[in-house]
Amino acid sequence: MKTIITACGVAALLLATPALAESTSGTTAKEVPSNKATGQVAATHGSLDPAVAKMTAAQLKGKDVYGSDGKDIAEIEGIVRKGGQTFAVIDVDHIADISDKDVVLPLERLHMKGKRLTVDMTENDLKGLESWQKDKYEDVKGALR
Repeated sequence: MKTIITACGVAALLLATPALAESTSGTTAKEVPSNKATGQVAATHGSLDPAVAKMTAAQLKGKDVYGSDGKDIAEIEGIVRKGGQTFAVIDVDHIADISDKDVVLPLERLHMKGKRLTVDMTENDLKGLESWQKDKYEDVKGALR
């Protein structure tokens, strides 16, 4: 009888483990609403760099992005949302404000190192990202005009 009770207890524990892990684990992404009145950017999936999270969409717009090699590889054109996730619209070939290659980069990929906005990617990596299509994304207030 003790064996059956012990086996049932172990089985109940094993069945409850995924639910416990899901509720206590810090690895599951939680959506955090943004403050639309101020244009403040909020984490949507994954972990957003706290220094980036403190910035507004308007503050991010126009910032240069430095790659893993330390070179200036892109510029932020604006901040947009799609499906509850926030993205930076990145101008990869930012020469003389003429853009023919804008891509979207999940905001959690950006990090502040000192006063520089960085991404752990190369310019070629950025060029391989999904192209920005205006009709598929919602502008974050104050980001794109």
